[in-house]
Order: sequence, then structure tokens, then C-alpha cells
Amino acid sequence: MLPTLAQKRRATLTFVLLCVMAFIMYVDRTNLAVAAPTISKELGFSNTNLGMMFSAFAVAYSCFMIPGGWLSDRIGSRKAMLLYGVIWSVATIATGLVSGLIILVIARFVVGIGEAPIYPTAARMIARAIPITQRGTAQGVMHASGRLANALAPLIVTFLILQFSWRAAFIILGVLTLVYMFAMYFILGESKKQVEAVVMEPVKAPTPVHWPTMLRKVWPAAATCFCHGWVLWFFLNWIPSFFTQRYGMDLSKTALFSTFVLLGGTVGTAVGGMLSDWRFKVTGNKLRSRRDLIIFGFLASIIGLIPLMFTQNIYICAAGLSFSFFCSELADSPLWVIGTEVSHEH
Repeated sequence: MLPTLAQKRRATLTFVLLCVMAFIMYVDRTNLAVAAPTISKELGFSNTNLGMMFSAFAVAYSCFMIPGGWLSDRIGSRKAMLLYGVIWSVATIATGLVSGLIILVIARFVVGIGEAPIYPTAARMIARAIPITQRGTAQGVMHASGRLANALAPLIVTFLILQFSWRAAFIILGVLTLVYMFAMYFILGESKKQVEAVVMEPVKAPTPVHWPTMLRKVWPAAATCFCHGWVLWFFLNWIPSFFTQRYGMDLSKTALFSTFVLLGGTVGTAVGGMLSDWRFKVTGNKLRSRRDLIIFGFLASIIGLIPLMFTQNIYICAAGLSFSFFCSELADSPLWVIGTEVSHEH
């Protein structure tokens, strides 16, 4: 059965809202990395202290992704998105209001709780709205929106810090996030009513998860995601501090070089999704179209890191880092598509 015009419009609206949401989420995810040199100077934090805050987010992100995705299956994507958005935005605001290492670690942990289920929930929404031959591109564009936020976050957050303070930057970003997540909730609600007025869609009861089958299908992709995470988290968390500490840059120059490096990941994510769909159309093989691109991206990313061992030239190192991030992010969208394809209902 072909989708109606109303369903196509809802799918487009949903996709656009998800892209904007991804952009906002990644600004909130990267803001600590940008503010880290300023926070360290004011509060006397070491790199180890910063690592604790970065890790607090990452631990929560890994632990709450599965239960958060499970909850989204139970209560619906729209309600889940609002719940998770409120959690991470309130925690972002709290980050700007508190002092002390332990409290900041807790705040970042809660941000991780809120953001962890966002992409699984978004993948669920895309799998239900986007045809299989376009899901790689859809995932690529949505994730590229997040990577674009990574690239622009040094400029955005630095501007807020210089104009106000690092505390005000977190509060402003948290409030904007809260407003957007409520707006997204109500906009999707109105759109759903319009679709239901045209087409009565049967409500399906959620099917139970058969965990042995699920784990057998997803463990290779999960192991690959684990490896991908090492490179991704380095770029998201440590690039601003890398330029500040290795080259003694001030905040404004660090923002420019960090943006250049992170733009590589933005382009790589979008290109990876498009290439994955193109390979699928050419080969007709879902496994090959996703797998081959992941392997190529991982191996090629090593090339960009080699110059860092032999030169301290800032332009060569920045170019190498940008190329490495581009290649590693070619794998991001295919990995998410694999998740939606091996378990469409969960």
C-alpha cells in the first residue's frame, strides 16, 4: 500500500524535526568539551577531573540506551522523546548552576541518561517512516546534523562564554533545548491527528523481545560500535583541549581549529549514509552495502592519525585529524541502519 500525501508530509516533518533535535543535542553534548579549558582554570580541575566528567556522560549513555529504547517501544516515540529531552535539558541547566567536581559529574551523568535513548528512538521513527532504500541517507543526514553541531559548537559555546560566562552558556542552551522538545512534542501531535483523519492506521500491540535471537543478530554491530566509540569520543571530548594544551591557543583560535576538524566528521556522516544506500541499490545486498563501507572507513581513518606521530605542524595535524574523523564517520550511518534492519520492531 502506497503512503498517502498526508503520511509523506508527516514523514518529512518528522525527519526535519529529528535533524534539528540532533543538532541541539550535540551542541549540548559537546558544550562541556568546549568549556573545559575555562572550567578547569576557574575551578582548578586537572585532565583527570575532566575525564571523570566526560566518562560520567559516556557511562550513563551506554547503560541507559537499551532500557531507554525499550521504554520508547512501550510508551511510543513521541512521549519518549519529550521525557528524555526534559531530563537532559534540566541536567544541562544544572551544570551551569553547580560547583564542585562530584556535583558536576552527577549532572553530566544525568545528561547521559537523557540523551542515551534519543538516537534509538529516532531510528525507530525513521524505520517506520522512511523506505528501506533511503534509510541510510536519512540516518546520514540526521547524524550529520549532529556532527555539524559538533563542528559549530566551539563557535557557538565560545561566543556564549565570551559574551556571558560558561555558566550562562549551559543555562541558555538548556532552556532552549527544553523549549524545543516541548514544541516538537506538540507539532508531532498535531501532525499525527491530521494523518489519522485521512488514514485509520491499525494499532499493533508490541511484540516481546526474544533476547537470544536479538543478541545473535546485533552483537557484531555492537562490537563494531564499541570500537567506533573510542575514536568518536576522542574527537567529541578532547579536540578543544588538544589544541589548547599542545599549541597554547586561546579560546577563539581553539574554536576555529576545532570546528575545522569536526567538520570532517559532519561530511563523513552524511556521505557514509548516501554511499551505503548507493551500494545497496547497486548490489541489492544489505549486508555488503553496510559492512564494506564500515570496514573501509575504519581502516582509512588510521591514515589521518599517522602525521600526529611525526610532526607538530598545526596545519598538517589539523588536516590529518579532520580526514581521520571523516573516514571513521563513514561507518556511523551504516551501523545505525543495521540496527533498524535486523530488528524493525524493536
